[in-house]
Formats: sequence, structure tokens, C-alpha cells
Amino acid sequence: MKEVPLSTCERNALEALVAAGLRHDRRSFLQARDSTLSFGRDYGSCSVTLGETRVLAQVTCEVVEPASSRPNEGKLRLAVHMSPMAAPHMEQGRTFGEVDALTQVLERNIKESRCIDLESLCIMAEESVWMLRVDITILNHGGNLCDAANLAAVAALRHFHRPDVSVEEDGRVTVLSYDQSPPVPTFMKKVPVCVSYALVNLNDTCHALMDPTHHEERVMTGRLVVGLNPHGDITSLVFPGRVALQKAEIMTLLNHAFVRAKSVAERVQKDVDDDLAARAHQDVVCGYKGVLKSDEQYKRESYVLVLKTKALGDFVVPKEEEEDTQANTDMDGVTSTEMNMDQSDTDSDGEMRSSIAAMISSVRKSTDSKKAVGEEASGARDLEGGIAAMLSAVRRETDRKRESLEADTSTEVDMDSDDDEEEVQGKLTSQDIE
Repeated sequence: MKEVPLSTCERNALEALVAAGLRHDRRSFLQARDSTLSFGRDYGSCSVTLGETRVLAQVTCEVVEPASSRPNEGKLRLAVHMSPMAAPHMEQGRTFGEVDALTQVLERNIKESRCIDLESLCIMAEESVWMLRVDITILNHGGNLCDAANLAAVAALRHFHRPDVSVEEDGRVTVLSYDQSPPVPTFMKKVPVCVSYALVNLNDTCHALMDPTHHEERVMTGRLVVGLNPHGDITSLVFPGRVALQKAEIMTLLNHAFVRAKSVAERVQKDVDDDLAARAHQDVVCGYKGVLKSDEQYKRESYVLVLKTKALGDFVVPKEEEEDTQANTDMDGVTSTEMNMDQSDTDSDGEMRSSIAAMISSVRKSTDSKKAVGEEASGARDLEGGIAAMLSAVRRETDRKRESLEADTSTEVDMDSDDDEEEVQGKLTSQDIE
């Protein structure tokens, strides 16, 4: 099955967003998607989620004969598997250029960087060594497979523990079970990290998008894949495509990639150490139970996170324009009078309520003091109830006056638009205000 081509509307929309400095998932150009690391029940089983991309890595080992050129070093093999479960166009049994390119990047970044001490995998020189095999399975292709596959493979190798062995006098090698001898951890010198950028050339301007999605990869002009470790060593550099970058632009991306590599390496070491510490105190390991999420669940949680962080921004209702400025000018006098009267009523009501509240507070204090000495406080309670009733009556009277004032004001501003008289019918006089 061939891959469904990207429509013209989708391509134009993605290019317009990039030209405007935006991305369709609300990220900045140099911002990566959220990633999670999960470990299975067995040592060396790791699942990585990078946005909608999901990759599973499993490390296995076996005893083999060493190579004649390196008789005291073990072996490391990497294999990438893709199936229609990852993407509909990836048919079973067919080879893809994308798989070959991904395998080549992983071998350069992991195997050729010598991050694993292969000499520690030697059992007997020129006779038997350990061979570690890393099987990387793409569960869902959501873009940027290089970063996700590299992260899964490195975390699985860092998490893997191989069984111990015993060597007989005649050279026979016996593999011991975990009950007979504790497993041996894999020593990793450095943690290699892969950082990918999608390069989109629009209007003679090259835009670099870190951690591209599947849709962004289909509109990109070129790609920059950097393999490096947090110690400042560049292990691989892949720069395919029809894009030309200046030296200053490449150095800027490399400096940003070093910062990203340092944070990812610390994340891998922390997650692996936490899982190994949890296994030491647990009898039963849960594995992937309740950890893996579907695409719909991931999108739902992303939308909820956007709403919580108010990433969509605050929507402001625009104010309506004033249509009749003359009528507003005529209303200024009445409005100012109403505001002054409301202010005076509010001030008087506030003073009265403050005095009554002070009386209630003093009565309550007197009542509490009488209770403390054991005297009767029924008279004080009656006085407090009367004052509270008085306050309620004052509030009702104030509300009634305000309602009547609003009714008079509405009658006053009701004028005929065709009549050019300057005087307003029902205008309040000074006696009415008093």
C-alpha cells in the first residue's frame, strides 16, 4: 500500500504556519515534544513515547565466538523492524530506504561511538564472548524516528543486565540463572543522544524545526541529524537534502543540540536508576501495565494540558462602537447626577451600617464577657437581635430607593429621536434629589 500523498491544502497550511513562526502543535521551532520512558518486566526492555511516536527496544544476549580481528572484544548488533502497525505504507517483508537510513544512523551513533565497553563482554579471549543484540520495533510512526529509536536503544542497553557465567577447567562456559548468581550490569561509558532538525526553505529563508512531526517531515526541504554526547563529542552528522546553511547557523543548532543532549542523558540515567532501585524493593514487577497510551488518549491529555496552561490565550470581547454620540452627550448631565446621588447614598448607608456593625460587635463582646463570668445574657441577645433587624430594614429601604431612582432615570432618558427639544421630560429637580 502506497503512502497517502499530502494534499495541497495541508501543504500550504503547514508552510504558512512555518512562515509565520508557528507550528501546528503550538510548539516553538526549537522545542521538543514530551517524552516518556517505560521499562518492562525483563532487563533491557524499554518503551519510548515521543509525542505520537512509539518505539520498543529489547536487548538480548548470547555467547558466540569473537571476531578474528578483535579476539578480546564482544559484539553489538542493531536491528530495526517496521510493520504496517507503525504506518499503513510499511508492508511486511519489504525493505524501505527509511529503515536502512535509520539503521545507519543508529550504528554510527551507538556502535561506532564505542559507548559500550566491548572488552567487558569478553569471557575467554579468542574463544567466547557476549554478543548483545538490540531489536528496535517501531510501534507508531509519528515523526522523528531517529531520536525516538536512539533513546529507546540507549535506555535499553543502560538498563540491561546479562547473566553471569562460570568457566570450567576444560574451557566450557556455563550460563548461570538469576537465582544462582545475580545478573551483571552493562557498563556504558557515555550516553549518546540523537537530535534531529527539519529544515524548511521558504522565500529564501531556512527555518529549522526541532523534533519534527510526521506532517512536518513531509514538507521539509532537508534534514540535520546530529549524534553527540553530553561531554561535547560529535559522533555522527547527517545532512541530507537540498538546503545550504551558513557556518553560523550550523553552530547555533549544534550548541542547542548540546544543551538538549545533556538534559536527555541526565533523564536516561535518572529513569534507569529509579527503575532498578524500585526492582530491588519489589517482588513483582508490573512492567508496561497501565503505562502505554493510545493516540486518542495522548491527544486528549495534550488538549487538557493546553487548556490548563491557557496556551490558547485569553479571548477578549471587543467593545461595540458608539453609534449615537449626540445622545451620549445629552446623557452626561443625568449620569453625573445619578452617580453623585448614588455615591452620597452609598456613603450614608455605609456610615450607618458601620455604626450598627460596631454596636453589634460591642454587644457580642459584652455577651461573651458575661458568659465567661456566668451571668445571664438574654437581654444582650435581645438587643443584638433588634439591632440586626434594624440593619436588615435599612438595607431593604436602601435597595428600594435605588430601584425607584433607576426607574426614574430610565423614564428620564426615554426621549423622542425626531423631537429636537433640548429639555428632557421627567428631568430630576433639586427637590426630587433631596
